[in-house]
Amino acid sequence: MIRLSWLISLGISLLGFLIIGHFFTLQPEETLSNGSLGFIGIIFVLPFLLLSIFITFRYILTLTRSTADRLMKSLSIVGGFLMLAVLVYLTLDYKNDILVTLDGVNTGGTLALPKLNEYTYTIYFNFYTFALIHAIVGVIAAIIGLIKPDTKKEELAE
Repeated sequence: MIRLSWLISLGISLLGFLIIGHFFTLQPEETLSNGSLGFIGIIFVLPFLLLSIFITFRYILTLTRSTADRLMKSLSIVGGFLMLAVLVYLTLDYKNDILVTLDGVNTGGTLALPKLNEYTYTIYFNFYTFALIHAIVGVIAAIIGLIKPDTKKEELAE
């Protein structure tokens, strides 16, 4: 049941995460000329994203604690770090590509991020960022599950 709730929360929050981009692309003439509707989308998606992060943490923690093989737990954490490295690379590459198309100048791989607006929203709200957030939470949950395994309650003597 926890797996199903995890998958549903991932789907809902990913869909909302990606729909935010549509709100950022609406031109002010199409709305009330008061700016972008993207920030309203962020307000509505934020609770679902936080819930998805919590359920991801709980699912990975439960999965790690229920696995008896310590080697498998360790290999999973190493795999998680490899996944984090790939996602960080893809996220930075995507950010640099977007900045090159906007400015025509590459930032040289620095971590300085531009201000969120209708041109740079895709740097923050894309699949790579969503996956990176959940991968970080998953690795943290796996490490906690490895360090602090589930304590089994002993039956009381009658």
